[in-house]
Amino acid sequence: MTEQRVESPPTLIAAPARTETRRLSQRARLLRRVSARERTLQLALLVVVLGLWEWFGSRASNFSFAPPTRIVAAAGDMIESGELQSALADSLLALMLGFVFAAAGGVAVGYAMGWWRTLGRTLDPFVAALYVVPMAALIPAMIVWFGLGLASRVIVVFLFCVFEILLSAYAGVKNVDPYVLDVARTFGVTRADLLRKVVFPATLPFMFVGLRMGASRALKGMIVAEMLFAVTGLGRLIIINAQTFRMDRVLVAAITVALIGVLLTAVLQGIERRVMRWRE
Repeated sequence: MTEQRVESPPTLIAAPARTETRRLSQRARLLRRVSARERTLQLALLVVVLGLWEWFGSRASNFSFAPPTRIVAAAGDMIESGELQSALADSLLALMLGFVFAAAGGVAVGYAMGWWRTLGRTLDPFVAALYVVPMAALIPAMIVWFGLGLASRVIVVFLFCVFEILLSAYAGVKNVDPYVLDVARTFGVTRADLLRKVVFPATLPFMFVGLRMGASRALKGMIVAEMLFAVTGLGRLIIINAQTFRMDRVLVAAITVALIGVLLTAVLQGIERRVMRWRE
């Protein structure tokens, strides 16, 4: 007797796949439309702001304000003379070194505090005490201890941003679902694999939030240090030109700092999207 095999109609199997594909396509088109609308609104807002800025700046005193046209001209002069590039290079060197050291140290200590509870409870009051200390108040001590060179500026940037990164990593490890950890242990996962394959992916959102906050704090620390040291970088440009009431040059340096912040945030967001692609 011949055995007959009943196969499911292909349409019944393919229908859910087609529905899911259509849903994802519709979602992608919607996101593109929303993104285009947002870019249009951002461009319109920028045009309005620049227009108002030019109108008020052209009617204000040259010693108190500067319109965008004067700022562009001043930026051209500073680029042609090379002073803007030189200051930017000095500032970026201190910023990158301080931020990289803070990211590495903050993530490592934050993970250690969250993973080893005893260590976390021991260090927590000390971290909380250091976190509330105004770092700008320590800059005179940094000058006495380390001088006016690169090392002191890197340390200031490090101190400005390390605690945001550390506390975010610490909070991420502490907020990992204990049920997930218990399930992983039930399946015999080693302690190293538990940290690498379970805890680390679960804490990535916290870590990147800390890195973005730390980046903004690092930028502020860089400018504060350079303005108080007044020896190099964009902070020196701001101080020197403010003393001579060259507001157009002051605003060139300030806008450069803002552009660095935007670029650094965009780089971190791009890394976050690539590393956390599985969230989508």
